[in-house]
Amino acid sequence: MMARIPRVPRVAAGHGVPIVGIDVETACSEHGAVCSIGVAVVWRGEVFREAHWYLNPGTRFDPRFIGIHGITPARVTGQPKLSVAWSDVRGFIDRALTETREPTLFDATLCPGGDGPAALYVAHNAPFDRMQIERALGAPLPFRMACTVAMSRRAFPKLARHNLATVSAHLSIALRHHDALSDARACALIADHCVRLGAGS
Repeated sequence: MMARIPRVPRVAAGHGVPIVGIDVETACSEHGAVCSIGVAVVWRGEVFREAHWYLNPGTRFDPRFIGIHGITPARVTGQPKLSVAWSDVRGFIDRALTETREPTLFDATLCPGGDGPAALYVAHNAPFDRMQIERALGAPLPFRMACTVAMSRRAFPKLARHNLATVSAHLSIALRHHDALSDARACALIADHCVRLGAGS
């Protein structure tokens, strides 16, 4: 069962809570066939840190999927599987979040359960990205992921569609769709807009 969308207080953005956008691309319709992952950390309305990894999905590439994202088997030759690269991905996220921390009298920077610095994790159609990552890892993610599709529907109810391209265009966010890093960046920026409008809860 996928984790529910977390309630996000409107005050969060004003208090500088970083937003971590995550996006994956897959090689085929098999669950967990992740061939690319992008991560973008938005803090106080600006892109603070971002990174991208090509990955070996350990399975076939469907030509239809190559036509969508342009990633070929040759491009990921020699690259690790997500299960191997995940420590690098988590390390990047944790370092970026640590850099956003400000000294406080009472250290409230840890997520419930003490799993790293507090942040809002988001993806556009989060159940898909979460499922793909968890299948590739063979383990559940240690954090919840809010869905920016749902957030954008609350924030911009008059939009005819709420796919990533439409919402990005509405907010004048540059997007190279199906590039994992560009998608992750756009997703995090969309979430920032939504939270500031009070549409994150």
